[in-house]
Amino acid sequence: MAELEKCIECGKVIKDESHAPYCKVCDDKLDKQFDTIEDNVIIFKELLDTEIETLKKFETEDIEEFFKRVYKKFKADGNLNNESLIVLNKLKDSFGLVESKMGIPQIAVIKETKEDKLLKDNKCPGCEKEIQKDFNLCPYCGYKINKDFKSKY
Repeated sequence: MAELEKCIECGKVIKDESHAPYCKVCDDKLDKQFDTIEDNVIIFKELLDTEIETLKKFETEDIEEFFKRVYKKFKADGNLNNESLIVLNKLKDSFGLVESKMGIPQIAVIKETKEDKLLKDNKCPGCEKEIQKDFNLCPYCGYKINKDFKSKY
């Protein structure tokens, strides 16, 4: 008797003959997570490590299409700035994607700095204390957060 295929996500027996690694419930759940990740990447211009782990459950073709959609959306919105390039590079590096294979011009390689990471987490790069996102200067150490801010003091 042949061994029954089980969902690699929840362990339930897969009843259909699709030979997919996921049951219908888990497949639908993962598809929703994929859509949510794409929306979050486009809106917030960040890609969390937990989201990368979820994306690793998808086929390479799905990730390439995801990358192309995000790239085109950033470019169409005029947002190919450091923040969006960091996200694209993180996605590219995490999955070994090559722009030329996807028909996209090579993007600049920009790595997220410690300062970028701290600011994203609403922390001062100077003293690493929690601050509000809209602060120009850190109230604890005086670190100039907004480089364009001109202090009167």
